[in-house]
Amino acid sequence: MIQKIKILLLLNFLLVNMAISKELPGLFEVKIPVDQYTNTNDGLNKAFNRLIEKLSGSRNKKYLWSIGDAQLNKIEFVASYSTELIGERDFLSVKFNSEALIPELRKLGIPLIGFNRPVILILFKIDTGESSPLYLDNSASTDLMSAKIKETFMEIALQRGVYLELPEFDLEDQNLMNQTNVLFSPSDYLQKKFYNDAFLAIDLVRIGINQWSVSGDLKTTAPLQESQVIEFFENAIHVFLDKLLEVKPLEPGVSGERMMVSIQGLNNFEDFQSVESELDKIFAIKSRSFHAFQPTKIDYITKLFQTTDSLVRELRGSTKFLIKEYNADTN
Repeated sequence: MIQKIKILLLLNFLLVNMAISKELPGLFEVKIPVDQYTNTNDGLNKAFNRLIEKLSGSRNKKYLWSIGDAQLNKIEFVASYSTELIGERDFLSVKFNSEALIPELRKLGIPLIGFNRPVILILFKIDTGESSPLYLDNSASTDLMSAKIKETFMEIALQRGVYLELPEFDLEDQNLMNQTNVLFSPSDYLQKKFYNDAFLAIDLVRIGINQWSVSGDLKTTAPLQESQVIEFFENAIHVFLDKLLEVKPLEPGVSGERMMVSIQGLNNFEDFQSVESELDKIFAIKSRSFHAFQPTKIDYITKLFQTTDSLVRELRGSTKFLIKEYNADTN
């Protein structure tokens, strides 16, 4: 009985329709550049390791060690593979059998993140000192540095299963961003205009011949050589995502928490079906049962695989749910 639970956690969600899709349809698909593996078997094994990184949100090798100790054959979980051209690079594209893999990962206690993934909006300003500073956007870049930075963001997004997004500037945005009004904050303006679960403001400034400095939400402690810039951003973005995505596993012998989840804003049977379908995609929920049902509201009693934090992190990327209220009742 839920009354016996020491801590009752209540979540209220509002069913909504959002224009921005943050569901990751290719969750069980991994793409690896062909220059990063030696043969097909090596590529498939590395793709599996990338998948575990994407599913768990962690680069910690302990999960791969657990899989090795369990003597799981990584290649047995491959559903199909092929090569494809993305931009000007060839990739090995590998699809994995989720129905076979997920139960095995559950047995090993590996925390998993589902299909709903966060959007990280990036305001990236480059100042070469040769002309006016420019902000990176989704349009094609003519200079090599900007193109490499965008390519790096794309590869990290594929690897970690997140959305690293640059703004789509219209003419009004461009005029506002280029003004010199000290009271205008580009960061505040963009965070209000564009959807985001997390935001990074980054300034890359050339401070000398072949020397660069990074400031903002990511910082350098010493000047970078031009050849070091891309490597810096690779490492810094990965570290940022490590903290953002981390789902801590339960301590040995501790079971997942129980919660009451209230879904509000239903108008018809199709909405109910949409709710059920969305809940099926949430990996944090181990099981659920109906607690109460009203024409516009459903209450579920849920058992989680991990902690409440794992569910909240996963729901922040949902296209169907918006967290309306979150309470912890210790009575």
